[in-house]
Amino acid sequence: MVSARYFDGKTAAAQAVSLSLDAQDIVLRSADFELRWPLQQVNISERLGNTPRLLNYAGGGHCEVTDHAALDAMLAQLGTRRSWLDGMQHSLAWALLAAGLFVLALLAAYRYLLPWGAEVIAMRLPESVLQKMGSSTLETLDKFVLQPSKLDMARQQQISAEFARLNAPSAAQLHYHIVFRSSPDIGANAFALPDGNIVLLDELVGLTKDDNEIIAVLAHERGHVERRHAMRMVLQSSVVGLVLAWYVGDVSSLLASAPAIIMQAKYSRDMESEADDYAGQTLKLNALSPCLLASILDKLEAAQLAKAAEKEHTASAGKTHEVMDYLSSHPATREREQLLCPSKSPQ
Repeated sequence: MVSARYFDGKTAAAQAVSLSLDAQDIVLRSADFELRWPLQQVNISERLGNTPRLLNYAGGGHCEVTDHAALDAMLAQLGTRRSWLDGMQHSLAWALLAAGLFVLALLAAYRYLLPWGAEVIAMRLPESVLQKMGSSTLETLDKFVLQPSKLDMARQQQISAEFARLNAPSAAQLHYHIVFRSSPDIGANAFALPDGNIVLLDELVGLTKDDNEIIAVLAHERGHVERRHAMRMVLQSSVVGLVLAWYVGDVSSLLASAPAIIMQAKYSRDMESEADDYAGQTLKLNALSPCLLASILDKLEAAQLAKAAEKEHTASAGKTHEVMDYLSSHPATREREQLLCPSKSPQ
């Protein structure tokens, strides 16, 4: 006998009944009535913790049972076995496995789905959004870390003209413009903004006497723009921003966070490799050697290490961290040189 609460489906009142089996019927008995429910017309809910189990009768009405052990014992008389789902729900091993699979799914989504989604959205954003993000970022950079260029106008025009004459592997998605600046704090460098502006620092111009090496760096930065790498970094940095951009089309939060993200983040190894490949194709298309990019990369690495060495007044551990932070975010220079210039002998 199993104690239960019976609801007839017509009123909200519950009636105390006892359940028992008689052949293939479930018999409901109370002080006032007796009902027989054919077992094949009764749906018995799965066990879920300590919540009451329901016996729903196809002809109307249902019972609630809180004594799970008694109900299981009654059903066992029929040879009824737990379903595989019910067994899994009450198995610690399956629960731990499910938790592990959930964590793996989250990691896989972060590793593969998030970058994929960021790339898809970045490639579809209208130029107006990229223009706003680029101008906002440049304004912030000018305010905090960049200084006016000390190169004379003739020199700036010469470099701009050489860059403008480059034939590209594919039709340009944006209008490109070189922004000349100086920054002793950053040192020799160049970086691309989402709108097609490429910031070229005086320190990099002074690092080489070969303008073709400067053009190689600019081609590399153009590769970052064509592949929307800066925009993808901004989107990947904020899952909320990515969702808003995807479903709602609201990019206001991204515009606000873009300057800080672009200034602080570094391109992934895959993104750097994509830009290297784009630059190599561009140089070959213009009868220039990809070895030019390999050469200037060597000089840039040496300049970065020399700049870190100048900060010897800081803690040794901090200095090591700074150098390793720069190197760890880029493919090894020797590895990149070998891909760009296989004929160059390793040093």
